[in-house]
Amino acid sequence: MKPTLLLFAAFTFLSLTCRKASNFTLTKNKNRLIAIQPLNNYHTSGIETIQKEIASFYNRQVIVLEPKQLPEHFLTKETGLYFADSILKFLSGIKTDRFAEIVGLIDQPLFTIKEESSMPYFDEKIFGMGYQPGNTCVVSNARLQTNDTAVYNHRLRNVIIHEIGHNLGLDHCTNEQCIMSKENGYFTKLDLGKADYCTNCRKKIKL
Repeated sequence: MKPTLLLFAAFTFLSLTCRKASNFTLTKNKNRLIAIQPLNNYHTSGIETIQKEIASFYNRQVIVLEPKQLPEHFLTKETGLYFADSILKFLSGIKTDRFAEIVGLIDQPLFTIKEESSMPYFDEKIFGMGYQPGNTCVVSNARLQTNDTAVYNHRLRNVIIHEIGHNLGLDHCTNEQCIMSKENGYFTKLDLGKADYCTNCRKKIKL
């Protein structure tokens, strides 16, 4: 299916992006795990906090896999950015039936190619991207960093849940209090806003 682009970023805007893909529902087979896949030299100290947050939110066992190195050609050396679309395909290739979902985590910034008015453009401001629907997403913490550990964990958690929401088939929500709202792209909303799916979104995915 031809990719559909849902959101473009401004300088201070957190771009939470998705790609159209095949059907998938996280709620099928509760025994299947959510896997967190550290990529490259992702700094895993403190990852247990995120692991517990995601496990509690989805009522699923979450495991952290051994880090994997990405192919060198995923990196654009001139910019130091990784191509998010290639990472999603890479994660799809390592997914097994044991996992319901794989969340890739990377320290380096990401980019993708978007389109506006039929004109493609280079977007280097994305923080996360996932198939919609699908079973893989990737999140970069490169622009989520802060000296406040609690704020950082909150940001990372919310971006992961937002991208998994796209995997579950959810579009951006018009309810600004929903974690799927594109308003969560602003740090003020991401840091202070609601951290859950709204009632309508929960009905759609039947969590």
